[in-house]
Amino acid sequence: MQVSQVLDMMQALFEAAEHPDVTAVERYGQDTQPGGQSPAGIKISHRSGSSAMLWVAVPPRDARAVPLPDEMPPPRLRAARALVFAHRLLDATRPEQLTAWELCGQPGVEVPVAAAIRITAGNGSVTYLRGTSAGGSGAEPEVDKHPDYQFPEGVQSWHLRVPAPSAGRTSA
Repeated sequence: MQVSQVLDMMQALFEAAEHPDVTAVERYGQDTQPGGQSPAGIKISHRSGSSAMLWVAVPPRDARAVPLPDEMPPPRLRAARALVFAHRLLDATRPEQLTAWELCGQPGVEVPVAAAIRITAGNGSVTYLRGTSAGGSGAEPEVDKHPDYQFPEGVQSWHLRVPAPSAGRTSA
């Protein structure tokens, strides 16, 4: 599976989830493979003005699987929250193109919960999405403002919303 296909899938899943704290989900970057100067990824913008980014990186040899936490990380931990949310979206939808997904820790990267999510496609290709975040102008809430949020029924039909790749698309 190509990087662009994985990112299309993740963007569509985040959009289909319709989380009330998410104001936009958009693609960025020009690279079609990990390790370039313009890493491809998706940016998830939140009401506080902060963002979480899931971007394609070269999977380190020493990345190790870490368990999915029982609770969502708090909003102030945007990167960890986006990674856990992505894992839960994949658990809920079980895309037929994928065979596995797991949160990963990475030696030398000190973060709560996980540094990335490793996604394995049916053809054996692996996409490693690192999670990072950027603060906004507003303070991050300490507690989740939407603790009872549940995936809408439409998240199951996310694949109906994925646009066909266009010939002129420049992002990965």
